[in-house]
Amino acid sequence: MKSTYVLLLALLPLLFGVAARATEATPSDVYAQAVRIEAEVESLKRYFKASGDAHTESKSGDLKPRHTWAKSYIILLKLGKLRRKLGRTYIEPVNIEPMLEMPPNQPWDMTQRILGEIAILKHHLDIPGQPPALVPVSGKRPIDAYNKLHHISGELDLLTGAVTSSEVYSEVKRLDEDANAILRAQHVFEKAVPPPRRENLQPKDSLRTVFEVMSEIQRIQRANGLSTTDFKGFEMGDKTTPDDVYGLVALSLAELQRVKAQLGLIHLVTAPGAYAENKTPTDVVQLLGYVADKLRDIKTK
Repeated sequence: MKSTYVLLLALLPLLFGVAARATEATPSDVYAQAVRIEAEVESLKRYFKASGDAHTESKSGDLKPRHTWAKSYIILLKLGKLRRKLGRTYIEPVNIEPMLEMPPNQPWDMTQRILGEIAILKHHLDIPGQPPALVPVSGKRPIDAYNKLHHISGELDLLTGAVTSSEVYSEVKRLDEDANAILRAQHVFEKAVPPPRRENLQPKDSLRTVFEVMSEIQRIQRANGLSTTDFKGFEMGDKTTPDDVYGLVALSLAELQRVKAQLGLIHLVTAPGAYAENKTPTDVVQLLGYVADKLRDIKTK
């Protein structure tokens, strides 16, 4: 009896280790799920008779799972936009508590939420068919999963219409609220003021200002001993669209979560984006400049 008990004790770590490994996702797993999402979006395109293919440019860089998660969040925002267009109740995407390093399990979970949301839409629209069977892949990196989701995001624009500056503004407000929350938690009196408005701006000006915000976030990261990610592969120049700005704002939010986690604000979940209308790149640039100023006031270690 004693020998059996000892054997069981010896096997427990092995058994639980196998169970733990069985639930671990990889970027390849995320990519494989994204392929299934892509097929489901194609079924929506057929239903709405949306012809053509989204022309998205692949990004480059040593991205991490948190960046893939951020892109999946945008896809859920766009599915919510489709709901509004169909006259249905908008569903806010799920959010997550800050963490220093996000495992691939989290973006994998988001792929399942996307598949679930599409399944609900298909049910209400009486679109037959199930997602295709999973086809395992290997050797994929987070940037590969990101680019697959990036293309899917572009495909959804064929159903919902192009991203607007108002939608970008809503996401920048989330950055603004995060900066406010950090300053409050640090008992810092806000000295920042909104910069003067600059009229007749374009999306490329918005993107340039998001890079300024990202620079401030990375300055805080380095001061707190955190690594940074090179986002040069997201520069678009004169070709910049509001969707490009949308994407980099989402990445800025993902990077700011690491700052919050490092500062001990692990339960400070970013607020949902507030609906906005009639915003222009001028509004976006002004708010981004305000956020950058606030970030300069955040205390570092």
